[in-house]
This record gives sequence, structure tokens and C-alpha cells, in this order.
Amino acid sequence: MSFFGIEVAPGEPAYFRPDDECPCVRIKRAALIVRGDTIEDGARVLVKCRIAKGPPHVLASLIPGRLENVELDVTFLDDTRISAEVAQSAAAAAAAERASKRSRSTPVTYAVHLTGNVEDDYEVTNAGDAGDGSDDDLETRGSSEPESSSDDESTDDEAAPTMTDGSDGSDSESWGSGSDLEDEEDEDSPATRGFCDSAATGTAKREGTHPNEEEEAERRRRAAAAGAATGEWAEPDPSDTSALARWDAANGEWAYHIQNSGARQHRRSSKMPEFKWTGPLRPMKVSPKRSVPKIGWLCPLPDYARTGWPEAEFASSLQHKLEVKTPEQLAKMRAACSLGRAVMDAVAAAIKPGVTTDQLDRICHAMTLMNGAYPSPRNYMGFPKSLCTSVNEVVCHGIPDARPLEDGDIVNLDITVCLNGYHGDLNETYMVGTGSSDPERAARAKALMKCALECLELAMARCTPGARFRDLGEAIQTHANARGYGVVKDFCGHGIGALFHCAPNVPHYAKNKAVGVMKPGMTFTIEPMVNEGTHRTKHWPDGWTAVTADGGRSAQYEHTMAVTETGLDVLTKRTANSRPFY
Repeated sequence: MSFFGIEVAPGEPAYFRPDDECPCVRIKRAALIVRGDTIEDGARVLVKCRIAKGPPHVLASLIPGRLENVELDVTFLDDTRISAEVAQSAAAAAAAERASKRSRSTPVTYAVHLTGNVEDDYEVTNAGDAGDGSDDDLETRGSSEPESSSDDESTDDEAAPTMTDGSDGSDSESWGSGSDLEDEEDEDSPATRGFCDSAATGTAKREGTHPNEEEEAERRRRAAAAGAATGEWAEPDPSDTSALARWDAANGEWAYHIQNSGARQHRRSSKMPEFKWTGPLRPMKVSPKRSVPKIGWLCPLPDYARTGWPEAEFASSLQHKLEVKTPEQLAKMRAACSLGRAVMDAVAAAIKPGVTTDQLDRICHAMTLMNGAYPSPRNYMGFPKSLCTSVNEVVCHGIPDARPLEDGDIVNLDITVCLNGYHGDLNETYMVGTGSSDPERAARAKALMKCALECLELAMARCTPGARFRDLGEAIQTHANARGYGVVKDFCGHGIGALFHCAPNVPHYAKNKAVGVMKPGMTFTIEPMVNEGTHRTKHWPDGWTAVTADGGRSAQYEHTMAVTETGLDVLTKRTANSRPFY
């Protein structure tokens, strides 16, 4: 390990490019240096990075005279552009310009020192080393999300495509901004490895498949067709552990997932990372990624299933155009959402004290596959699991791991399936056990969960042809704030269909700048996150797990819905099989 230091100033970006002598940099601190004898009122210095071809995101927001240095824990393993820019309100910038014309004082300039270490003790697989592209060896790693708080909104001339001109700048709940490819599978794994060819549906007999692989593929296709027609989906037997473990990796150790926002790489470590944890929850080790079938898909899988990076989604015109779906498209959406609901109900039924979130992921993974669908989170920007499990102070995107659930915990399940080329997305928060060990704490959790659900319902009640997407946030924030809760601003609802995430953005807070009005045939999600205290969030070192900045608990509910001629059709609505929330 050796020292690493770099200085950046506005208009003078610096670059980190890994090589043999400097393969991995871990930034530990950002210190602001102010030169000159005046300081503009209200100015901030934003330190931003852009990794490989990912979108830019803010590393630190430094306020002259108030905050001169901050601690960071950011790992760079890919080509990185680091820049600094002065951010001011228009009024403050104009006042500063007038003052500089009247004064002969030295203009204020800024520079930021970034310091840290060069490390060589890490495990990483680069997306550029993806193997020969064969269908028999596919897995990916790495993840993160370009989250920027609404307080740190900024522009960048190298920014990735945005939703629309006039967007509020808040990220959709679109997961992450980086992954790396691990095109490796164990030949002796209990599961068949790899994927179908990107140009085929996987129905043809393929050389090298297991003898019963064709039979399994046909069962999955039949289950998908039957479920789409009847709404009755195949379910795994919770007591059949061997069937549930069908897709578990045969080799590979459990490890902590470590990733910084914006990178296409991650590292796995046997040691828990250092972090200023905001609450009592701690990460635990994550199992190796579960595999998926080689054949039997109804249509080509999303591109990120192979590459770990949703290029088609990012490049799509639907990132800035609101899609009105045809009846045929809506029929596929209904089927995907029906399966998503069935998977949610099956996974939720397994929640109890002592069950690990990795076990919940195993159920989600197995049931999604046995119905001919792909678990959408898996490998989306490298996300390592098939659903998100967010416990207590985790706001969203928690990675399933080895931690057993405890009585009185609250856990959010965020499940998305891709069936026949269309995604269905929903999430719900549940109480673990009865909470009898601390009835007062359990009562506070139930009140929080109730408010979050009511926020979703109030927003849905406003959905009708002609309604503006920006108006939903007012209903949510007004209701939550009146009860003393904070509404998260860093994540939004989103359009959905053949793309996991697309236009529109659906912010959950008031006075946002989301664009667009609702028309029959549009499909999107609403998914407010309500916190016991502050609305602010922080990311764990895994680059995915967003937690409340003050350690308070968070609850969330989400539906995928379609606008109709008269109102709204909730495609992921609960059924008689749905478990009570508490």
C-alpha cells in the first residue's frame, strides 16, 4: 500500500488511469483549499467524478468557511475523470461578479486535495475481460448508483442522457452506475450455466446441455404460458431445499461486496469495510451470485444480463419520451406484473425471525426462473442478487446477505421480474415476527409503515388522464410531513415496460420539476420512501445500500400501474394470497 494524492481545481480536471503500479486507488479525504481574500456568499465547491462511460456524480460538496474537508471511502479501479466546480445560486453569482468589478482584491480561487492509498489487496473482474462470449460462462459483478441528493443537483458537459429537458434532476430508482463482468461459471455447479444466445429464444437443442435441460426448459415455457393465461404461477416447495438450491453457486466464498458509485468494477473482501454507520445495522457477507438457465427463454434477455450494463436502456429514446403502450404491450405488462405479485407473496410468506435475506433471495430467484422469467435486478449494473432486501434504516437497494432477521425488524422486499421481454416491479415493507420483544418500537414501526402505504395510495388517487406527474409528490410529502416523517428525495418512481427504467420520472416530494402528463396506456411506478427522521440518505461502501443519514427506520411501498381512460389500473395489486404487512 502506498500514498495517493491529487489536486483538482475548477476548469482543471484530473484523471486517474489504472496501471500496474497504481491499479486501485482508495480516496480517504477531500480537503478544500481557498486562495484569495474574499469568499462568495453561498458558494459551494462540488467535487465530481465520471468513471469510464458512466454518468458523473458528486463525491463531495464543500462549503468555504463552514466545511473545509470531509472523509471519504471511494475506490477507483477504472479510468476516472475528477473535476471541481463552483456552484452558486444565480443571485449569488451575479452579486459576486459585481463585487469583483468594484474591488481590486485578489479573486477567490479554489482547489481540492484528494488523498488516499494505492491498494493491491482486492479482487476484481473487469468488464473488458469478458471471456470469449460463449453462453456457457456468464456471471457479472459490481454495482452502484449515481445518486445525487436534490440538494446537490448539478450539470456536467459529459453527463449521461437525462430524462427530459426540465427534469428535476432527481435520479429515478434506477439502481446503479457501474458493474464489471465475471464471465466465469463452475462447470461442476449444480445449476446449468450461462444464457441463451442473444439472437435466439433458447428453444433449439444445444450441444453440451444436460440431458434433462430441454425438459426443464419446456416446463418453464409451459409455466409461463399458463401463468399469463390464468394468473396461476408455479411455486417452489419451501421445504425442498435441494430444489431451492438448484441455482446456487457450487464454488466461491461468501464475502463483503464493496463498490463505489459510478464504477464498473467492485471488489469482494473477507473484511468488513470501515464506515461511519448511521444506525445499528451492519452488512454481512454475501453469497456468490446465483446462476440462470442456458436455454428456455421466451425472448432474448436484457443486454445487461450478459454485460452488466444496460446500454440499450441508457441509449433509448424512451429516456426522454413518454411511451403509450399498445394493447399487446399492456397484455405482456399485466402478465409480468402478475408474476411479480405472485413472487412477492411467496417470498413474503417466508419472512420470520431467523431467516436470512439470502434465503429470501433464493426463493425469489427459484420462483422467477421456474416461471420462465428473469429476475430483473440480477446483474443490472452489476447488482449481485435477484431482489433487494432493505432492513430497518436501509431506505432501498439493500443486498441480501447472511444476516438473520430479528423479531421487530422491518424489511422491504423490492421485486422485479422480466417475463417475455417486459418488466413488472413492486415492493412492500413487512414486520418480522410480532415485535413483542419491544412493543413500543414495534408500534412506531407500524405507524411508519402505515404512513408510507397511505402516501402511495394518496398519490395513486391523483392518477388520471391529464394529471401531471409532478403533482404526485405534493400529496406524498404533505401527508408524511404532517405526521413528522421525512420523504426521501434521492430516488424516484419511473416509467417501465420493455425497459426496466425509462421516462417519466415520478418524484415523491413537493415542488419538483418532473415533466409530462398522464395518458391512457402509460405505465410507471410510484414508490415513496418515508423515513422516521431526516429525508437525507447515505450509501454504504457496497455502493448500493442507501440508509437514512440519522439511522432512523424507513418504509416504502411500490406498485406498477397503467393509466386507463377513466383512471388507473394497478397491475401489481394485492390478492387474497398476499401476506398482511404486520
